[in-house]
Amino acid sequence: MRSIAERAAGPEVLERLKRALRVDWREYTALVAEKRGEGAFSVLVGVILSQNTNDKNSIRAFMNLKRKVGVKLSDIVEASFESIAEAIKPAGLWKQKAETIKAAAEAVNALGGEKFLLEEDPIRLREKLLSVKGVGAKTVDVFLSVVRKAPFFAVDTHAMRIALRWGLSDKKNYDKVSRALLEYFGSEKAEEAHRLIISLGRKYCTARSPRCPECPLTDICPSSSRR
Repeated sequence: MRSIAERAAGPEVLERLKRALRVDWREYTALVAEKRGEGAFSVLVGVILSQNTNDKNSIRAFMNLKRKVGVKLSDIVEASFESIAEAIKPAGLWKQKAETIKAAAEAVNALGGEKFLLEEDPIRLREKLLSVKGVGAKTVDVFLSVVRKAPFFAVDTHAMRIALRWGLSDKKNYDKVSRALLEYFGSEKAEEAHRLIISLGRKYCTARSPRCPECPLTDICPSSSRR
């Protein structure tokens, strides 16, 4: 199967997706955290809260946490597990996420705090964050692309499915798919492409019964049912 890269360049695909999907960037937890200037760790908190829920719920949980506990590194280090868990209930899986947020705070604090997050070599930083229980590759890669503008492409279930359908990878492997998407879209557009692919996967390129005839990429997608 020919890949989408043989039919259209990454910038063209991004432009098509932007015109068709109109993603509301205001409803994106990681960027909300970043824009509120609470520090790099608050962005990591936002990304953790966004796991397995929608942006509205994760933003609500983030704002609850900020109001009741605080979202800065020092706030979370000093807070109890119970107070964190109670504040983030709107995000779902609140016990698990509270454990992850608390563990991440303690690990980052021990490694040097905000300075470590902002100045450590991205590859070593990625390794250290991945060693925290509950922090996965997608979470770390979103954080690194938002805060450090580092060359990592976060891959969720939508990105995995779409990369395979586009022929950018022949294997369901996180690292391989991440590299393929990063190469196709470029590091500067990785975060934007990540969000647009999620939207594409939700609206058109669904796991079951994809809406190929309506998809803005139907004429160039190698897996389109119209081909």
